[in-house]
Amino acid sequence: MSVEVEIKLKINSRTDIERVLEETGFVRADLVLESDTYYTSDHHDFAALDEAFRVRSTENRMTGKRSAAITYKGAKMDNISMTRQELETTVGDAKICRKILEHIGFRPVPPVEKLRQYFHGENITACVDTVTNLGDYLELEIIVETEEKKEAALDKVKEILQTIGYSMQDTTRTSYLSMLLAK
Repeated sequence: MSVEVEIKLKINSRTDIERVLEETGFVRADLVLESDTYYTSDHHDFAALDEAFRVRSTENRMTGKRSAAITYKGAKMDNISMTRQELETTVGDAKICRKILEHIGFRPVPPVEKLRQYFHGENITACVDTVTNLGDYLELEIIVETEEKKEAALDKVKEILQTIGYSMQDTTRTSYLSMLLAK
């Protein structure tokens, strides 16, 4: 089981935050377009349980490569971050995967689409996102193997936030999907 230790915050300038990340040692990586189809069902209300279940289609804007994955995210594990258990695996064809889920009773909710610039640091990924109908955000995440390593990872995320001029008070625990549904 892996645990995704993650924070998210609204940013004013995509260009400025990308520059600051690079100045602090992050290395610019792939630019991707991600399209997420989230699901709910009569037998499992993911939103009510603070869980998420999605199929993600990805197009790498640098290479043209396309991929897809199916992901389950458990309920948030604390009151200050987006940290969750995450189970994910690739799928060969996102469209077929979505059709299978719909045939067995899962219902899609409105999609979340974002242009995501990845940056990599020591054991941490930074994503600068432009989310359709929401604006620009920064996500910082560290994947750890066990829940026991969660606190140390969260401390590292807090340290990076301070380095780039933010704090945990600037973050949100609301998912992009929840933000879009609230509009």
